[in-house]
Parts: sequence; structure tokens; C-alpha cells
Amino acid sequence: MRETEQTGKGKAMSEEQATEERPELEVVVEDNGPACKLLKIEIPESRIAAKIEETFGNLQSDAAIPGFRKGRAPRRLIEKRFGAGIRDDAKGHLLSEAYSQAIEENDLDVLGEPDVKDIENLELPEKGSLKFEVTVEVTPNVELPKFEDIKVTKTKSEVTDEDVEAEINKYAERFGKAATVTDATVAAGDFVKADVHIFPQDKAGDEEACITHLHDTYIMVNGENAEFKGHVGGILIDDLGKQLAGKKIGDTLTVKTDGPASHENDDIKDKPIAIEIKLNSVERLEPASMEEVVKNVGVESEEEFRTRLREMLESQKEREQKSDMYQQVNDQLVEKVDLELPEGLTSRQIERVLQRQRMELLYRGTTEQEIETKLAETRAESEEAATKQLKLFFIIDKASKDLEVEVGDNELNGQIAMIAMQQGRRPEKLRQEMQKRGELEQLYLQIREQKTLDKILESGAVIEEVEGEAKAAKKTTKKKASKKKASKKKAAAKKKDDA
Repeated sequence: MRETEQTGKGKAMSEEQATEERPELEVVVEDNGPACKLLKIEIPESRIAAKIEETFGNLQSDAAIPGFRKGRAPRRLIEKRFGAGIRDDAKGHLLSEAYSQAIEENDLDVLGEPDVKDIENLELPEKGSLKFEVTVEVTPNVELPKFEDIKVTKTKSEVTDEDVEAEINKYAERFGKAATVTDATVAAGDFVKADVHIFPQDKAGDEEACITHLHDTYIMVNGENAEFKGHVGGILIDDLGKQLAGKKIGDTLTVKTDGPASHENDDIKDKPIAIEIKLNSVERLEPASMEEVVKNVGVESEEEFRTRLREMLESQKEREQKSDMYQQVNDQLVEKVDLELPEGLTSRQIERVLQRQRMELLYRGTTEQEIETKLAETRAESEEAATKQLKLFFIIDKASKDLEVEVGDNELNGQIAMIAMQQGRRPEKLRQEMQKRGELEQLYLQIREQKTLDKILESGAVIEEVEGEAKAAKKTTKKKASKKKASKKKAAAKKKDDA
């Protein structure tokens, strides 16, 4: 542990001001690991006595004692009846107030809940001060790199007629109707309604050992275009589409896998599990006609619809172009910034990472089904990937403050309106749902991140414009180089083991 960093009653105020404005308090702040502080707090006897007196006064004015009018009972009688409660109440207020004062006066940006050492055994002393210790995780210190050292490539892109036709097909599917198929085998693109049971792998089929049961849950059967990946209850299964293809109503499929490392259920997290899927029904999508699509979208003609689609795709291409540049900046920021996170923070922040990714996918115009698949993939990622996301959050937070980035209500409402248009929904309805799910804050953070990255790109980052094929070639070369590097490492490790 390093030397004490901060001591006393506050930075910005003199001792006289502190005495006038705040009750006396002694605080020592020490390092206690990566982005973690130990607060040693001492509440003096005078402050304890004043709080007990205040608590007693509040109780005396409200106490109803038989034989006495309200507020007229003698102190000795109230102390006899409520003495222990008065001290417990005063202790709670003192701890809370002292902690809040210590955090504010020492300018600590706390993450999560404080951990008060031995809180169960803390008692107010009859005489003298009360000393207690609190461990808190705080926002880590971030030293940003020079933005002119960041280099990105900008890919040129155009919207083709094929792109427009592909988008029309998506709209036809979106406004199509799912019809139940009774005598057919499951095929790519179908929706399967199934009863799903998840068991420990060594107790598959044992109803008493069932971890969770999902009744009549929908499963999308993905084909080659989605690499046959699918998810059941938020758990990604790489070849689910292949395993479901050819099955019929009434069939049961059992998939053995390992639970995602970031799953919220400890009985599934990193555990070998068996997922039993019993097919109850199969639904197949019947795409809507062009006339139905035009009517549902609310335009006058097919020509107007195609024009709007092209404009929307052009905007989407620009967003994808920007998104690619943002990713390049993010990768370099994470690589260039040395940052230690508080222990245990990663597991607690997985849900926030998932919400953040949801907002990003919504912003790109991704469908709900594709979003759920992507989120299932994220849950299956390693802790290292989640840690990278958290590091990036703190880096962007620091950069946004340094660059004075702000997000207004108009920007927030504008993004909601755009997402609503992409999903064919009403903005006010979408906003209500997002607010209920706690997603508005994530959308705010998403907009702030994009504005921050724009400022970084404008603040000296080197941008090279390349053709789409050239960029793809660069990625392929990089991928090959990575494989070659990995092969060398593997060979070196083998050589070492042989030695």
C-alpha cells in the first residue's frame, strides 16, 4: 500500500469554513489495490453526542407514551423504553452522513456499493470517537494518448441496386405472416416453438435437477447466411441451425455445451450443461407482397419506397463507415492506455456491456432477432473481452470530459426517432419502452461515445481513405499475419515443452 494520499476535512474550504458548514470529521484515504481506496473515518465524540441528542429530540416530539400527552413524556422514561433504538438510529445516520461527507470532500468518484468493515459489530461508544473503515472502488485514473498518434482508414462505399433489393426482401419478411406448418421438417428460416429444459450435463433428463424451464419459447432456425448459429434462453449454440434442420413436431433434441462465462445464473455459468429442446410447433414466414409492404410503410408508391430505401441505405453505409473508424480508434485507445480495473468489477458490469451493445446494434438498424443472437454471442465471450469493453468505457468517459462533450435532449430524441423509423414504430412508444427497460442512459452513453470519437478524429488523428477492396485486403493480410504469429508462438511453446 502506498503512502496516504489525502487527509482532513476538505480541499477547497478553509478550516473555519469547514467548521461552520460541516460537522467535524477526520478522514484518511489510502490506496487499496487497483482503482480501490480504503477510507479510515473517525467521528468525534461531540458529533456523536449531537446526533444522539437530535435523534432523541425527534423521538420525544412524536412518542406516544400512555399517561402522557404526545411530546410531553419525560426524557428518562423515553430513554428507558427506546434507548437502544435511539442509539441504533443515530449510528445509522452517523455512518451514512460521514461516508457521504468523506466521499464528497475527497472528490472520489465511487463505483458500486461501499464495503464497511465489520459493520455488524460497530457500536456507538459511551465515550470517545467512533472509528470505522470503508473500502470503495473508484473510477480508475486514465492518461490519454496523443490523438495525433492514432491512425485510421476510411473505406469508400456505394449503395447498389442489389443492396436495395436485399432491403426490400427484409421488409417483405418483416411484414410477412408466420404460418404454422404441420407436416413439414424444420428448415432454415423457420421459427420453432419449443419447451426447453436446462440440466447439469451429468443429470440430463432428471426433472428434479432441472436448472430452468422455458415454456413455449421461440427459437430462430438460422441457415448458412448466419453460420447456423442460434441461441436458446440467451445461450449461444454454434450449430443449432444444423441440429434443428430436418426435425419434426414432437421430436426432442439434446444439446450438450458449456454455459457462458458471463451468464447470470451461477448454476449455468461456466458449467457443463445439457439443453433439452422439445419441438411443439413449427412456423414458416410467408413474405408480404410489394403492395402490402408499401401500404405498411405508409408511402404513396413503390418508386417512392425505393427512393427512400436508397437514401436510408446511404445513411446506413455512412454510419457503418463511421462505426468502422470508431472501432479502429477504440482498439488503439485500449492498446495505448495502461489501465487497471478494480477486482470484481467485470462480472458486475456484464449487463451494462450487453445494454451498450444493444443500443449500438439498434443504432445500426439491426433487427431484434439479430440483436438477440449478437447478445448471446457476447455472453459467450471471454472475461478478457468484457474487460476490454470496461476499459474502453473509462477511457471514453475521460476523453469526453477533456473534450467537453455534451449530449442534449434533442439529440437523444433524434436517435430514438431514427431507431423507431428503422423498426417501423412510433417514437414516443419506443421511448416509453426504452425508459422502462433502463436503456435511455445507455443510449445517452452511446451518443456521447460517438461524439467523443468524432472529436478525437477531428483533433489530429491521421485518416487515410481507401477503396472497399483495399480495406478488405488489409484485413486479410492482418488476419494472416496474426495466424502466422500465433503459429510461431505455438511452435515456440512446443519447443519449450519438448526441451
